[in-house]
Amino acid sequence: MVSGTASSCVNHPSVEATGRCKQCSKPFCDACAVKGATGNFCSAHCQARHEAFVKRAATLDDMTRDTSFFAKLWMRIRKLLVFALVALVIAVALHFLFHVNVPYLSDFINENL
Repeated sequence: MVSGTASSCVNHPSVEATGRCKQCSKPFCDACAVKGATGNFCSAHCQARHEAFVKRAATLDDMTRDTSFFAKLWMRIRKLLVFALVALVIAVALHFLFHVNVPYLSDFINENL
């Protein structure tokens, strides 16, 4: 049964809905219900769209779970490089804006600029 207030089927307005489509949330009656592996749908089109979505989501989930040694190493190196770049930009900005003496960096900037 549809939760909340009673509603009618999207295809049969005179028939009370017995469920809602898992893809589009439209109400459907028992005659219109399309049962799928992942739930009940109002049409075969919604079922196909939902199954395609589930397949894409599983593919993306598998891609994010790459647990190889080199993938983890590359992720750590990238994080370290981003951190170092951000720290360098902040240090240079502090040097130019507030004339903060940053060891080694200030000497390098003053010699080369």
